Amino acid sequence: MLIDYKSHRRWMWFTLALAAAASAVHLRQRWVAPSTLTGGSAVGLGFGLLGSLCMVFAGLLAALRRVPSWWWVGSRQWWLKGHIWLGLLSGVLILFHGNFRLGGPLEQALWLVLVLVLASGVFGLILQHVLPRLLTLRVPNEIPYEQIPHECLLLRRKADALVDALCGPEVPEGGAAAGKGDPKAAPAARAALRQAYETVIRPFLDPRFSAASPLARPAPAEAVFGGLRAAPGLASAAKDVEQLERFCADRRQMGEQERLHHWLHVWLLAHVPLSALLLGLGIAHVVTALYY
Repeated sequence: MLIDYKSHRRWMWFTLALAAAASAVHLRQRWVAPSTLTGGSAVGLGFGLLGSLCMVFAGLLAALRRVPSWWWVGSRQWWLKGHIWLGLLSGVLILFHGNFRLGGPLEQALWLVLVLVLASGVFGLILQHVLPRLLTLRVPNEIPYEQIPHECLLLRRKADALVDALCGPEVPEGGAAAGKGDPKAAPAARAALRQAYETVIRPFLDPRFSAASPLARPAPAEAVFGGLRAAPGLASAAKDVEQLERFCADRRQMGEQERLHHWLHVWLLAHVPLSALLLGLGIAHVVTALYY
């Protein structure tokens, strides 16, 4: 989600007001009765309760997908904004709850996980601001992510038909292309093109993108196709080689889109498990605090 002032101003000012009020209460207690600023005091429990409620609200976003779209539940965008701002506010409230103390081993683990949750969330927000713009710049012909495998198969079918028409449909064990193919191209040149296609070009058009392929980067790809264009006996097939090069350029753009898309969502692999761990440690903290 992109954070802009117009759509987030209510949540932002609401969060800032709560943070300012909490800061004022904390400062007043430090001035008037600093000895009461403990996690078990009335003020400390109030901070802990509010911080926990903010965490629970933020965590309910994951459960929103499992409930029907009832109007009174609120839109997903509304919950996502609350997830962001109240999640950040929870860090401030828990900090006041502990009065800037780390506590025992359980509390230290809780602090560590809380910091990691907030940091991974902020990292995800940064990625969601940067990567879509980067995607627009690097992938001018962006397609829906779910259609990339299908588009790769279409590219490969077109390339297969093109190479079969040029080199003949079969390749014997010796490596020379069988079948008629293009009579203007020398048999040895057709065999070289077929070999390059089967070993380098066709595997690159596979739906599973290979970053190790020489065609995954523009400069090595230019060298591969430049060598094919310069091969003796392939002058009549220059347009076909250029078409294959365009197919590979399209696949390279899809690969870049896949890479940026993965980065756009990879932070969730850390954020979601850490959030679940935070919930578990928070419950353990409450239980031990009440028991002891």
